[in-house]
Amino acid sequence: MSFSLRSSGIMDIKTDIKLRRRFRTEHRIQNYWQLKYIGVPEPDQKCPTIVRKEISSLVHSQDMMTYAKSLGLRMDYEYMTQGKLWTKGNIKILHSILTSTSRAGTYDSNSIKSVSDSALVEISISLPESAEYMPAAKSLRDFADQLMPLVNMEKVDYWKKMFPAQAAPRR
Repeated sequence: MSFSLRSSGIMDIKTDIKLRRRFRTEHRIQNYWQLKYIGVPEPDQKCPTIVRKEISSLVHSQDMMTYAKSLGLRMDYEYMTQGKLWTKGNIKILHSILTSTSRAGTYDSNSIKSVSDSALVEISISLPESAEYMPAAKSLRDFADQLMPLVNMEKVDYWKKMFPAQAAPRR
């Protein structure tokens, strides 16, 4: 589930918060959710990958929606992933299929539909906050290049999408 926290003021700033829950029957402990804040991308055009700050925590709640609402969060959308995770050193590779539900909170087989015929491949490295990210970004890019042509890792220029007027050349 993707939630947002909007602050009111001169500029309406939206902060995205992701909630994840693992639905597995072999886990004895239920009602644990992963609460993850994912920051905006760093505006480094020379970096070969997207760099973001992330804060993760584990939350236990019998009623997660009430807890999220008490934090001031509002749900934007919900999706589900099912896939596999591989590691190579400190690199994590997540291969998953995206599905969505016709009504939030309903997970029966009749309401779940595939989003696309394609699979999503996420490749990431976690670093301490004070660490230099450029060497890790280059090794991540080198690893992703080895997966070509099966996987095409592209860097999305979020700054052009977020601020199209500023990204256009000035005359």
